[in-house]
Amino acid sequence: MLLAALGAAGCTNFFYDRLDTLAAWYIQDLVSLDDDQRSDLRSWLESTLQWHRSSELTRYAKFLRNLSDSAAQPGNPATYKNVESQIEEFGARLVEQAAPDAARLLMRLTPEQLTEFETNLAEKSRERNEENLKALADGKWHEKRARDIEKQLKRWTGSVTKEQQQLIAEQSKRFDSTTADWLESQGRWRQAMFGALKERFAAGKSPAAVEERILALLRAPDSQWTRAFQTKATQNRQQSLAVLAALDASLTPAQRSHLQRELTQLAQRLEQMTQT
Repeated sequence: MLLAALGAAGCTNFFYDRLDTLAAWYIQDLVSLDDDQRSDLRSWLESTLQWHRSSELTRYAKFLRNLSDSAAQPGNPATYKNVESQIEEFGARLVEQAAPDAARLLMRLTPEQLTEFETNLAEKSRERNEENLKALADGKWHEKRARDIEKQLKRWTGSVTKEQQQLIAEQSKRFDSTTADWLESQGRWRQAMFGALKERFAAGKSPAAVEERILALLRAPDSQWTRAFQTKATQNRQQSLAVLAALDASLTPAQRSHLQRELTQLAQRLEQMTQT
């Protein structure tokens, strides 16, 4: 639900209106729920989506309009850091809103449901990383990284020049794959989360203390990331900002105009969603 809501800026109103239903289907594909649990899940998702529409979409639209204005000229490192910080703030607000009810729902799962949920989450995690794992095995991970960047550039600017293709190919070689480290970090988080959830059934354990542990893991999953992943992720983030700066400086007038239109139109769609 959190990921879907954060990605809602790029979806249609039809899709956004059904995010709660789609998220419910996804969750119920991971763990079998009884009737009461399904009802509670839907209530939580509906209220979260209502909050998101009334509280967050206007924030996103304003952010996108400001970004469109600033995109008229190439940015600088401070510009990109500010954008990054704003997006992180949006994510933190959503987690803070949704986490307490999510923790209470998790606390209602039985031992059998927890085992099913943990197994299916691990499988989904592996599936989501299959393409990167295959690219790594084939020695083509950096080529895939370059294609992914090029695809995003074209999505926002409408085209990619030969010079930009070359720039992306060269800069992509400086990224370090975090796939294996990310899978290990996710595994550590799942172990900590489900370990905490199972403690609820141990004699003498305080439900309130268990819930606090769950909330902490939902709010700060990076507490379980490996040092290797954190190091590589930090380096890759700096490289991403460097690539962004280089591409920004390389944009043609037509590409820059296209980017501004895309951002403004996206802001307009979000503003319309708040009125329906």
